Amino acid sequence: MSTGDVIPSAGKTLGAGLSSGKSAAGGAGGIEIVGFPQVLYSRNFGDPDILFVPLLDAARDAHLMMERLASHGEDRANAVMLSGMHLASCLLREPSFSLAARGLPQEHTYTVVLDAGTLHVNTRLYAVVSRRTSSFRVEIFGKIAGGAFEVRNPIQGSVIMRVEEERLRQPNVFSSSLAEECLREQMDQERTARIDGPEKGEEVRFMVCVAGANIPVLLRRKEEGDTWDIVDGRRQEWVGALAPEMAAHLKTVTTYVAELFFKK
Repeated sequence: MSTGDVIPSAGKTLGAGLSSGKSAAGGAGGIEIVGFPQVLYSRNFGDPDILFVPLLDAARDAHLMMERLASHGEDRANAVMLSGMHLASCLLREPSFSLAARGLPQEHTYTVVLDAGTLHVNTRLYAVVSRRTSSFRVEIFGKIAGGAFEVRNPIQGSVIMRVEEERLRQPNVFSSSLAEECLREQMDQERTARIDGPEKGEEVRFMVCVAGANIPVLLRRKEEGDTWDIVDGRRQEWVGALAPEMAAHLKTVTTYVAELFFKK
């Protein structure tokens, strides 16, 4: 049994979806199919308003193919590999896609895990709400087979909202209503944090001057160990981690301040 005999429509689904989404903003994007050795790269069609729906449909066809191969007696690991290769070949039929090395930064990244049946998207959204303009990253995670997708804060790992697949199929939803709702939720969370403080863990906030502009920075301690994340306070975006020797100095400062408050 050939892969083409099992599911012939994935390439047509992808091509039709990309063609119908060309009016969106575009942008570069990378697709990782777990088990496939290289990342598939698109210079122009990486934006989720263009790529999310056709990729989901093509991944669904490939996942269905994997399940059918396994049900016909194919070893599951081999079925995953064959369906992943089939999905990659469908993507590469589009002139906008090419192969790229792993590790290259992308504005929009997609991870397809056929064995687990999941699609994971990491993208940047832009919105204007109540005269506040913000550009921020979100993660979108859900089952390829269908159902609601979770929109998550990539720094905290918290779920911002759950969105039904039908809504994500609406034209330009990522750049319009979804982005605005995420920003409103982020603003509500910030208001709550200012009132109640962080729910758990330690956090240090300060401003740094970069090229003449003051930028809010958060140092957020992980729940376990002495590792501190450096977060861009404007976008709630992870920037890096403090080196161990810097974390040791920071612990000295926070301990000193804590003792001052204890003695007060």
